[in-house]
Amino acid sequence: MSSEKERIPEQAPLLAWLVSCTVLAIWNFSRGLYLWAGYNLGGAVMALMVISFMWNGRMRMPALPLWIAYTTTMLHFLGGSLGAPDRGPGPFCFEGMQPGEWLCADGVNGMYHVHAWWDELVHGTNSAATAIGWSLAWRRVSNHNGWEISPRMVAGICFSLTVAIGVGYEVYEFFGKTVFLTIDQGGYLNTASDLVSNLMGASVGTLFALFYDPLNAGVPSVSATPLPWQASLTLIATLPLVIVGCLLSLDLMLLGGALVDADYDRVGNVMLASMLLSLLLSAARLAQRSLMKERDA
Repeated sequence: MSSEKERIPEQAPLLAWLVSCTVLAIWNFSRGLYLWAGYNLGGAVMALMVISFMWNGRMRMPALPLWIAYTTTMLHFLGGSLGAPDRGPGPFCFEGMQPGEWLCADGVNGMYHVHAWWDELVHGTNSAATAIGWSLAWRRVSNHNGWEISPRMVAGICFSLTVAIGVGYEVYEFFGKTVFLTIDQGGYLNTASDLVSNLMGASVGTLFALFYDPLNAGVPSVSATPLPWQASLTLIATLPLVIVGCLLSLDLMLLGGALVDADYDRVGNVMLASMLLSLLLSAARLAQRSLMKERDA
């Protein structure tokens, strides 16, 4: 067997992810930046979880999308790690450099603290990587199970899922800011601009996967009907979140937040209501499927 056949392209980016997060966790812990030491330790654990089912190459994931995911992950973990505990200067503040110059940052959130656009960059690239990952995974699961789902339908499912995840994360931040008082990422402009970045990233990611994934070749251009229940459940469950995410994004871009009076609590409640509706629709779809199975039996 040739070395090319033995080579598994997934292993290099996954190993880089694990090693990078581990090194950053140790570095941050040694500097007393315990917040990002914990975040990076969590990143290393996530890398181990992904490695556990992708190391053998059976998923047939191309290396390029995984390197994209690694890059976007490092933007997040490294960006925060460039800060310092107690709002002091970061490790790359040399010879009188001020926070915001090059890689000089201060505070526990590093680049997030000195550059407002860093958060939007991370949100957008992470959504793009998430959309690519979901698209590749759905295509492989679909082919494995013999589901006749067209590439455009897979793109639609994964776009919807990625946007919904982005809205769900903003709900998490809403709870953290207003209920548990544990994080400081709240605020209307921060949340609405995050939704815009997530929307743009999801669009770019799904389009990239649509034209890049080699397994899309030879797949029917029209999906069989009805769709597999997993696909229909995903679309039904994510629809309220996608609608709200798109409306709030357009409200910021076109109306400056007029629909919600640029009020953070109102935005948070709207997103929370969409999540509750998604849960209700999911439960109803699962109950309907259970009844159909009993009837068939």
